[in-house]
Amino acid sequence: MTGSYIACGLAAVCSLACAVITYKKKTHLAYVTGTMFLAACAVNLTYLARIGARTYFAASLTTSAYFVCLDFLVLSMVYYMLEFTQSKIERARFKRALIFATYLLTFIDAAVLVFNVFHEVILRYQYHENSIYAIKYMFEAGTGFYLHLAYVYLLVAVIFFILIRKTWIVPRIYRARYINTLLALSVIGLLTIFYMAGLLEMTMDVAVLVYGFVCPLVYRNTFDYSSKGMLNTTRKMVLEYMGMPIILFDYEGYLADTNRDMRVLFPVLEDQKNRISMMDFLQLGAFRDLQSVETDQTFVWENPGSVGARRYHCVFSCLKDRKGHDIGHLLIMKNLETERDMLTQLYSKNSFYGEMDKLLARGVFPVTVVVCNANGIGLVNDVYGWQKGNELLRQAADLLRGNLPANAVLARLADGDMAVALTEVEQEYAHRLFENIREQYRQVNDTGINTDIEYGIAVIRGRDKGVDDAVREASESMRTKKLMNQSSQKSSLLDSLTQTLTESDYETEEHVERTREMAIRLGKALNLTDGDLGKLALLAVLHDIGKIAIPHAILSKPGKLTDAEWEIMKTHTEKGYRITSASKELKPIGEYILHHHERWDGGGYPGGLAGEEIPLLSRIITVVDSHDVMVHDRPYHKAMSGEDAEAELRRCAGSQFDPKLVEVFLEVLKEEAS
Repeated sequence: MTGSYIACGLAAVCSLACAVITYKKKTHLAYVTGTMFLAACAVNLTYLARIGARTYFAASLTTSAYFVCLDFLVLSMVYYMLEFTQSKIERARFKRALIFATYLLTFIDAAVLVFNVFHEVILRYQYHENSIYAIKYMFEAGTGFYLHLAYVYLLVAVIFFILIRKTWIVPRIYRARYINTLLALSVIGLLTIFYMAGLLEMTMDVAVLVYGFVCPLVYRNTFDYSSKGMLNTTRKMVLEYMGMPIILFDYEGYLADTNRDMRVLFPVLEDQKNRISMMDFLQLGAFRDLQSVETDQTFVWENPGSVGARRYHCVFSCLKDRKGHDIGHLLIMKNLETERDMLTQLYSKNSFYGEMDKLLARGVFPVTVVVCNANGIGLVNDVYGWQKGNELLRQAADLLRGNLPANAVLARLADGDMAVALTEVEQEYAHRLFENIREQYRQVNDTGINTDIEYGIAVIRGRDKGVDDAVREASESMRTKKLMNQSSQKSSLLDSLTQTLTESDYETEEHVERTREMAIRLGKALNLTDGDLGKLALLAVLHDIGKIAIPHAILSKPGKLTDAEWEIMKTHTEKGYRITSASKELKPIGEYILHHHERWDGGGYPGGLAGEEIPLLSRIITVVDSHDVMVHDRPYHKAMSGEDAEAELRRCAGSQFDPKLVEVFLEVLKEEAS
């Protein structure tokens, strides 16, 4: 009997020590686990008191306490298992109700045991070999006990269900810690069943000891498993999935380990039977720029083989222990041609430029470069968080991959811009592709926020235009278009200016929109670049922005202006130039605003430019704006008929207007009418 007392005492001390150590971690899981260890300590202590009882009252009281502590041990095990397996109940209200019901039933069960167990302890006289009758207090199962047993079995079943489910759903390499816990619980359960069924000829319930002595194992399995038990596995996983070829040689200079990327690059490494030396490997790879194997080095390796990328950045390291002794060599190779953006998995900027250099070197023209950006992501981040914004960026990248030709080069640049290179593709085809992508992006957006994809296009037709020039041109075109895209935060500047203009002048929103649409149609007929089309659209909206600085009395005067008033009116082109030049976004159209009242014959203002000295976009907006004014009512004149307006354009061609532009414009009008 003394041995039983000692065993129970040691089990209690063991569980108490584990509880103290666990609480010191000060995490939620530590508090839950420490509480379970304290419950195990209480079970051992009450069981020790129970087997040491010498009176009927003491036996009854300690038995009650023992079963109550068992209740709370099982309850704390359920709570621990939920935290340990990270099991989540989706509905918070249901979770609270479940926890409340469990605690309530536990308290009821404990109360039943306290009040009922006094009637379930009996006296028995046992006959011993020395012919002395001894009194022994024994527990006799009754209704309360069976109810208690049923409730405990229910909680144990919940624990097993949680563990088995977790073991089933986690990857195989993570199952060991849950299987260990499952085995420990199974041992405790079997010992309890065998003892209660009388199959174990022992003077005490061995399962009680297991509660205490298993605590160190539970502690290790809970808090040290990831850092110790998984160390070798995680190291191997990191090695395999780094995305860079890696090879390790031991202190004798022979192959110790490698990953799949290196084995793909050098298939000879797949044969594990051959003990490959470092010198054989270096000779096989022709690492000519590696100067010595005795010092750390970095170098670029040009791959002579047909497998893998053409260029790699290599880091060769001599590994040493704390005492400076050589313990091996490590070679890590980074692919310089296929660096990927972590979020979208598109090429990085460096990779994009590398691929573009190869395209241009082959002389495959035209190469159309498109730079696009998702509008409204900043607002999505503010409302829904950056995770949702990142999701929309990934969706945009997926749409690019899904809709563009297989040979397209896709990359993510700075500030969320994405770049695309299309070989042997003209601007109009790229425009149709991206209009389709834009429409699909609008459909997948489920935020309720007006988001959109804006893009700019630049075409490389020969070696006279570099990649930098094309990317810059496409980016500028995109940012110009963003000013007129309502889903872009940049559009607020344009909205403010146009609102001010319509309030200051007799220009209407309808006139501005008609001018913009017709200017774009004329620009496309002239085969303008995408960048120029974007500037032209912006110019159509803001060409008269300088009028906001002209006195309203002059702007709204119904009759003819005096010479002095006319001189003031003519300054609106210079004022518009200064207004737009003050803004980085509007500066590209400043020159066109300045000269949009020049005449083909040189009689215009402010510079008196003539012919092709006048910027093309200024000449275009002059024709389009003048025609729209002719065919629509104004405070100072009635609208002309279409025929009269055409006649007026022809009459002024060569004097006020560019005659070639007039002819193209009239053709566009005929196409519209037909």
